[in-house]
Amino acid sequence: MSVLGRFVDWFGDQTIGVQVGATTLLFAVLFVMGLYTLGLLPAVIVVAVLIEHWYRSDTSFQDWTE
Repeated sequence: MSVLGRFVDWFGDQTIGVQVGATTLLFAVLFVMGLYTLGLLPAVIVVAVLIEHWYRSDTSFQDWTE
């Protein structure tokens, strides 16, 4: 399972307060890293996570339609 898949599974099990806190923290960290690296580091991280999710994804299209 990909890192993104694990995060989404964990995120879905949390309460609203934890979801809001995790989302705020994630965007704050990416924003601060973007300020210091002119947006390059967050872009690289997002692309790497998406590529890793695409290659390691163990869900098929049928799982999304159920």
